Amino acid sequence: MTKQHILFVDDDRAFSTLTQEYLESKGVKVTLLHNADEAWRVFRTQSFHMCILDVKMPIKNGFDLARDIRSINASIPIIFLTGATEKENRLEGFHLGADDYVTKPFSMEELWLRMLAIFRRSGTHEEQLRQRESKIYTLGRYRFTPQTRELMLDGHTMAKLTAIEARLLEYFCQSPNGVIERNATLRRIWQDDDYLRGRSLNVYVSKLRHYLREDPRIEILNVHGEGYQIVLPEL
Repeated sequence: MTKQHILFVDDDRAFSTLTQEYLESKGVKVTLLHNADEAWRVFRTQSFHMCILDVKMPIKNGFDLARDIRSINASIPIIFLTGATEKENRLEGFHLGADDYVTKPFSMEELWLRMLAIFRRSGTHEEQLRQRESKIYTLGRYRFTPQTRELMLDGHTMAKLTAIEARLLEYFCQSPNGVIERNATLRRIWQDDDYLRGRSLNVYVSKLRHYLREDPRIEILNVHGEGYQIVLPEL
């Protein structure tokens, strides 16, 4: 199995070095950098499987770096590190396609377990990619392949979804009558159902509506007291 390569950007040199050593003891390769400009330069010249970005950095913060990264790679998993007083900024991160947040101070084991959860649901591990059954869902004029996270419109690729977007769309496709219950969805996608996760779910549902807007027969409806329902045209 190819060793996973992590881009880790945090201006707290002492803590980030300890975190790097811990993660490398788990068998991943970690490139540690301490400012966003240098990280952006390195990201463009190397291949990574995940980014861990501190939100609060001088000059250029983690959100700005994530925007740069997303401009050339829409699907790489991103974990934001945020202080306890910065929780209100989470929605901005989810708008940028964040896969998870970890609040400082955190245990290194917690960070590692969250990374593993993202690897599992995004199919980053090559062995999982080989074992995962290839499925293609037809949604009106669209075809969606969860394994590659590719969304096609009329036979042409229109988007490479982020890991969470793909996970959510696949959950819609797998659910009876296209109905997904809100709290169950939060637990399935993020492993918890707290308030901020709930607001981020709204963001991702809006993103799916945007992707699917070219076929007016497809709707994602709010189901009062339950969650959401995707309505598809009959085949």
